[in-house]
Amino acid sequence: IDADAKKGIMGYVAQHEKAGTLLKKLDAPKEGTYVTPAVVKVNGIEDMEHEIFGPVLHVATFKARNIDKVVDAINDRGYGLTFGLHTRIDDRVEQIVERIHAGNTYVNRNQIGAIVGSQPFGGEGLSGTGPKAGGPHYLPRFRRVGKRDAGEIPRGENIERSDVEAALEKIDARNWSARPDRVSVLRAALTGRTGIVRKALAETAAFDTTPQTLPGPTGESNRMRMFPRGTVLCLGPTPEIAVAQAVQALGAGCGALVVVPGAASSMAGALIASGAPIVALDGKIDPGLLTDLESFSVVAAAGASDWTRDLRIALSQRSGAILPLVTETIAPERYILERHLCIDTTAAGGNASLLATTS
Repeated sequence: IDADAKKGIMGYVAQHEKAGTLLKKLDAPKEGTYVTPAVVKVNGIEDMEHEIFGPVLHVATFKARNIDKVVDAINDRGYGLTFGLHTRIDDRVEQIVERIHAGNTYVNRNQIGAIVGSQPFGGEGLSGTGPKAGGPHYLPRFRRVGKRDAGEIPRGENIERSDVEAALEKIDARNWSARPDRVSVLRAALTGRTGIVRKALAETAAFDTTPQTLPGPTGESNRMRMFPRGTVLCLGPTPEIAVAQAVQALGAGCGALVVVPGAASSMAGALIASGAPIVALDGKIDPGLLTDLESFSVVAAAGASDWTRDLRIALSQRSGAILPLVTETIAPERYILERHLCIDTTAAGGNASLLATTS
């Protein structure tokens, strides 16, 4: 695209040529900012220090038994926009798709040309927070439903960092997220609750998290599924709002840490007693903690105040994955990840023995 980009890409290819890891290159026109197409050998994605935005194909080989380690290495980079896979082995597709953290996965087809309504597009981690463009939760994000309440600013003592970290370590939602009766458990625990908590429970129960088969051309399968985002910091600012946030998080299969001044433990007591992955602390979190605190994926803090502004600034200063700040009191769709899988079903061919193999 310009002389600097050409210099950088050509220099990168020259480094691989010098190191003996250049597998193939083609000539490029001498005039203009054309770049030599090249194929280079790497050990894995961990060798990639930055994106090479040019016609350079990186090739890494590995034993089939190590495929899970390869997928884990890809996930560890933190990016999650698109992932492409070519295989005729159905078990291999399932094995990889279940592990990969990417918003859009394409099997046996190219990774471009997402179509609205068929392949809702959007990533996770360092590649976005959702909702997916062209997906069922996209347009409502542009809707104005009235003036947003400025909300309260929590008053009280800041909780020590060590106490917050200890509480987060207690939360393990893996078994909870696999339970199909999550909403029923929440209903039983919150029987008789009114107001915001009841509304949150109703909206959570109505929110459809079942896999969706989307329309597409003949010979192509398009399917979107919902996954829990991870542990949610439910910061209120009031105990009732914090419990409503926890209800939505738990309904999505997430864990929840309620941190709010004023009887947080008693307000969330029924949820804790139900066995749901939730911990409650009385007090408030210093927004500055969010710049490097680990083991959470979402912050829920209702309203539009100086407090929520400070939280947003702290989250923006984090390294690693982009974490969302949910300022709506009721928004169950904000606690899930949308992942789309597109499979070219015509690419399997007719080799039945290959389709059946698992090695």
